[in-house]
Amino acid sequence: MTRFIYPVLFVCVMSACSSSDSIPNGVLAPEKMKIVMFDVLRAQELANLKYGWDTTTMNTNMPVMLQQVFDIHKISKDDFYTSFRYYEAHPDKNKELFDSLGTYTDRAKQDIYKMPIKTPR
Repeated sequence: MTRFIYPVLFVCVMSACSSSDSIPNGVLAPEKMKIVMFDVLRAQELANLKYGWDTTTMNTNMPVMLQQVFDIHKISKDDFYTSFRYYEAHPDKNKELFDSLGTYTDRAKQDIYKMPIKTPR
């Protein structure tokens, strides 16, 4: 009987020592999720600008625009929403993700303002 208890106890102790910071399989890593979220938010803003006056057209085109974002990043809709739910369920990781996203957005904005403006002659 003790031969059975020791291996089980060993497995339990080893699993308890595993890092809680690790991201489970099937969830996008924070760096990848940050970039995907950036593009998803931009797609939503573009839809609001183009179709904000017509909610029927926006509701029709928004899934198409989101699918284009997922295709660009080579992920599926399920991958994104599984990851999104994971980050929602883990507030500490969600905060890190959105803090990182804010910094990424600020850098992208600065890069846009650094671009030279071409004036027509």
